[in-house]
This record gives sequence, structure tokens and C-alpha cells, in this order.
Amino acid sequence: MLLKSLALASVLAVLCHAQPTNVKILPFVDSSLPIKFREIIAEAAPKVPSNLASYAFAIDLSVPVSTSQLQCIKQAGYSVAFVRAYNPAGQGSFDANACTTIQNAYYAGLGTEVYMTPQPASAKQGYQQLDEIYQGFTARGITIRAIWIQVTSPTNWPSNANTNVNFINSILSRARQYGMTVGIYTSYYDWNQITNGWSSVGSDVLLWYWNVLGGGVNGETPATFTDFRPFGCWSVPSVKQFAQVEQVCQITVNRDVYAAGSMLKASDAVEDGKIYAGGFVTGNQ
Repeated sequence: MLLKSLALASVLAVLCHAQPTNVKILPFVDSSLPIKFREIIAEAAPKVPSNLASYAFAIDLSVPVSTSQLQCIKQAGYSVAFVRAYNPAGQGSFDANACTTIQNAYYAGLGTEVYMTPQPASAKQGYQQLDEIYQGFTARGITIRAIWIQVTSPTNWPSNANTNVNFINSILSRARQYGMTVGIYTSYYDWNQITNGWSSVGSDVLLWYWNVLGGGVNGETPATFTDFRPFGCWSVPSVKQFAQVEQVCQITVNRDVYAAGSMLKASDAVEDGKIYAGGFVTGNQ
């Protein structure tokens, strides 16, 4: 859904070194992905089923996407794109590519959600990293209504759970000050390892959980919430990432489902001439 401290160029350099000529390297490899897929060929994703009336489909990505590509994604049956707005490389920085992707998604008729992959090892506090996102979007005429915080890959976080809780809480507090809806992207294992099962995150915080068996089509789990088990403060999820490293319209993405009927319309992305991002997936809570 999804996605830390290694610079993208460094990761690609490692991946490209001494690779056999018959191995296809992904167009992007995000070191923060919950599972490291080093030599996976991104297969074409199966078609979105038409018989799951209770669920709608989304994709999440961390690379720039054109309007035509997003139109193709829309036509393939997806309603929302989760777009990364914070790059954890180095000390962490606002990903300005998110602005163009969000604008393109609006013209393609797709709703957008914004997620950040924070850098917990940065000298910048969590709230400062969120400030960068808020200011970056504001400067480009985009109003952000919601933010999803990626809390995955325990090895990229400090070993002290209290330190991690304070870091996450500083982002949550700042988001609430901005009036944003807040969600967490994590898993049962990640949350317990990183926060020691922190259960007082807040009843207003939505959950986007991931559960895959591996990269590609063979690693998919059911595109439903039937495998969810409560953890932290959550008894009900809002979004599930059920597939990672697949191709939709020739773009390598992760795939997600959320409760149908829990979103705004794509036409709600513009108000008074301004583009709004986030708040499309409103959850079941």
C-alpha cells in the first residue's frame, strides 16, 4: 500500500550490480516496502472482479504517473490512487511529484489519498515532516484533507517503542491541528514490533493494513477484510493492501480494497477552483 532510509539511487545501484541479463529489474524499488522484492518480475495484475459489490478497488504508488496512465487505471476498475507525498531518503523530504500525480488523477476522474513514508531516524520531528507536506501542497494550490502514515519495516525504526510512539503521535497531533483525517498504514506484526501494540492512538484514526504472502500475483491474499484480526485500537479496518508489485496499465503498483460507499466522488476533488486531496476513503468507523 505500499512505501525507508536508503536513497532510491543507492537501492537501484545495488539491484543493478551483477544481475543476470534475464532478470527484469522493477522500474522502481522502494526500500520501505514491507517485503523486499529484489528480483521479482512485476506481472500484470488480474482484472478487478465485478462481483464484489461491498468493496471498491484502489492502487498505491510512489512514482509520478501521467493523466493517460491514470485514465487507464480508472478504466481498469479502480476508483482511488494512494499517492506518496513524503520520501524517506536521507533526512526525508516532501515529494513534489505527488502534486502532479494528484492533479493528473483529478483530470482522469480518480479520487486521491495521500500517504507519507516518514523518516523516524531524521533530525526532523514527525510533525516537522508533516509540515513539509502541508506547506508543499499549499504552495502548489492543493488542499490536503487527510493523511495516511506508513508504519512498517521495523528495522527502519528505533528499537525503543516509546520513542516511536512519540514520533507517530507528533504527526497525529499536527494533522489534527490542520483538521485532517488521519490513518495508519501498517500490519499486526509491524505495529506490535514498532509501537509495542500501542492501543491509545485514538478512535478517530483509520486503519489501512497490509497482508500479502509475497510479491506478484501468487502472493495475493483475498481482496476482502476476512483475514483481519483486531490489534492496537482497531477492531475494524478501512483499507486493505492485498497485493504488491504488480502491473496495472504498465505501471508497477500495489493493490488495495476498501469498503464501497465509504468514499467521496472524484468530482469532490475541486472546490472554489482548488484541488483537494484525501478524504475520499472515509472508513467504516
